[in-house]
Amino acid sequence: MAFASGKKRGTRAVSRTASRPPQKQTNRRRKKARKAQRLQALLSKNLYTRRVYGWYEQEKEKRADAPLLLVTVMLLAIGLIALLSASYPKAYYSSSTGPFYYFIRQTMFAAVGLALMYVVSCIPYWKYKRWALHLYVLSIILLIVVLTPLGTSLNNSQRWLFGFQPSEIAKLAVMLLFAKLAAKNPKSVHRVKDLMFYALLVALLIGLLALEPHMSAAMIITVVAFSILFVAGMKVWFLVPLTGAGIAIIVLAYFNLSHVHSRLKVFLDPFSDARNKGYQIVQSLIAIGSGGPFGLGLGQSRQKFLYLPEPFNDFIFSVVCEELGFIGATLILGLFAFFVYRGFSIARRAGSRFGAFLATGITMQFAFQILLNLAVVTGLFPVTGASLPMFSYGGTALVMQMLEIGILLNISRNIPPSKKQ
Repeated sequence: MAFASGKKRGTRAVSRTASRPPQKQTNRRRKKARKAQRLQALLSKNLYTRRVYGWYEQEKEKRADAPLLLVTVMLLAIGLIALLSASYPKAYYSSSTGPFYYFIRQTMFAAVGLALMYVVSCIPYWKYKRWALHLYVLSIILLIVVLTPLGTSLNNSQRWLFGFQPSEIAKLAVMLLFAKLAAKNPKSVHRVKDLMFYALLVALLIGLLALEPHMSAAMIITVVAFSILFVAGMKVWFLVPLTGAGIAIIVLAYFNLSHVHSRLKVFLDPFSDARNKGYQIVQSLIAIGSGGPFGLGLGQSRQKFLYLPEPFNDFIFSVVCEELGFIGATLILGLFAFFVYRGFSIARRAGSRFGAFLATGITMQFAFQILLNLAVVTGLFPVTGASLPMFSYGGTALVMQMLEIGILLNISRNIPPSKKQ
């Protein structure tokens, strides 16, 4: 009996010792409690901070569109690999910082873009309504400033201001403003007077972009703006005078802007001046044709070795075709197509008119820019300077694209439950 009682006392002693939390766990709990107290004190002092934190907590619990997020990460990862391969020769021969210069910079911008995408995906998208007009006015101011000596000129175009392109902000501003106006006043898309006002908003941006010149951004803004109006209920016959005006602008640009005239002439027959103005598109076609069905292998492109101009920017898809072949390029196009499909699916199921129009504008921007870039590199459209989203080198464009995808993800978070099912 004495032995049994001793065993019980020992068991109690062991159980008491095991139930005590280790010192590290106690310290962690204390730190968490202190952080919670500091956060509560901060929120109690600042009303605006408390509201933002409340939005974040509410939106974080909602589910975003997982397929869209997955395909975005896949395209971004493939794009970084393609950029590493395409930019290596140029960085090796012309950069004093090493052959990975462009890849490292793009990776840094991609990390910033992913972080921004997550933060924006946790902010209710309808909060941007109040800033739509402010952002439009800011883009107008920046597009004017970029034409001053403060702007940076490169390749006969003055598009950069302190390292970024104001045209990227203008794209987002047009999407927010048109989505807000069309959602607030649905009948405006049926009245000629209001449509003229919409056209004036777009024409103001196009005029400033033409002075840079940056015709690819002007085309993207025009297509995105009127795609939002079309989804909002604009009649198809309203596009007839707009199409006529667009043709008139192209004709005027052909006869008055020398770079537009030369590009259209080379577009019709690039091999007529294969060593000068048609050199870029000719080298792009050679790269695409050299890939064959299976490609030369990752990193084995020959045209990127100082033959193809801008191999890691506007013509990066030519290098992709040469290295991965028809099959690899088709798989990448399939990912892009799925991305666009998910975007339009979110727009169709959005919980508000503003969300539907905004999702349409964002998705249409990606879709049209992808098609425009593919048409340029294959010789189906004159060279315009349109980059390939998530592939081409460019910090401003990549960060803005991730931000727009973040807005799209937040719209997917707020789809009504019945439409999600």
